[in-house]
Amino acid sequence: MRDVAKSATASFSQADIDFPPPIGGLLKRSFDIAGSLIGLIALSPLFVMIALLVKFSDGGSIFYGHRRIGRGGRIFPCLKFRTMVPDGDRVLAT
Repeated sequence: MRDVAKSATASFSQADIDFPPPIGGLLKRSFDIAGSLIGLIALSPLFVMIALLVKFSDGGSIFYGHRRIGRGGRIFPCLKFRTMVPDGDRVLAT
């Protein structure tokens, strides 16, 4: 019985094969980019309205920028609409 278990685990450990990327990767990437552009264009009136509301509510900056940790531990800059007081980081720290 042990020989069967050993041969079964040996075949699974040898299955670490790098498969090529799926066919149509360029097509999928093109579809993702086109969909994102269409979404941004469709939502742009909403984004403009939110930006105006943030700006006229207290006169502070529209966007809040900070750093986040992404895939593989890489740090990247992130922008989002500001939904807090202008010096929210400083206020929160005290």
